[in-house]
Amino acid sequence: MKKQIIILFVCITLLVHQFETKAQAFEGKGSKTLSITIGAAQYFHFGGYYGGFHGGSFGYFYTPALAFNANLEFGVHKYVGIAPNVGIATSFYPGAFGLHIPLGVQGNFHFYQLIADKTKKDIHSDKLDVYAGLNLGGGPDIVFAGGADIGGFFYIGPQIGARYYLKNNLGITAELGYGRTIANFGLCYKLAAKK
Repeated sequence: MKKQIIILFVCITLLVHQFETKAQAFEGKGSKTLSITIGAAQYFHFGGYYGGFHGGSFGYFYTPALAFNANLEFGVHKYVGIAPNVGIATSFYPGAFGLHIPLGVQGNFHFYQLIADKTKKDIHSDKLDVYAGLNLGGGPDIVFAGGADIGGFFYIGPQIGARYYLKNNLGITAELGYGRTIANFGLCYKLAAKK
């Protein structure tokens, strides 16, 4: 009887293990992923150097910038993550140099994980994560042009991105879009997975 119970336990364990789902690149609710990127961003400025098109008290002026960003995405649903982000960016003009500090948030829908779950096919969702979403933020900026003009900026737009994990927790990431990113490239690291 004891042998039969052990054999039954081993068979059930093997059967359950066979039907376990593979770990996914985006692990859903409870996961945390840190991304560090460099790339180009698009900002709308107001006040300071940009106000009223260089000199007025209020206005807006669009400029691209070279940005270094960090964001920490928290999984809030099986396929959705929210990522607060911070960075530092620079822009160059004839006779002027701008320094910008973007603070914002982006939301991502990890549709590749949904496709993997629904199709039940091996599409390498344990290594590859593809997502799309929206970003929103702003912050202060200083433009040095024979003096220092302090103003502000905002950004808003969509993004699409991908992460590919070279190891269990370490990967490369890229995003294309508008607002916080025209094109960003960098590294990503899973800090914690869902329990």
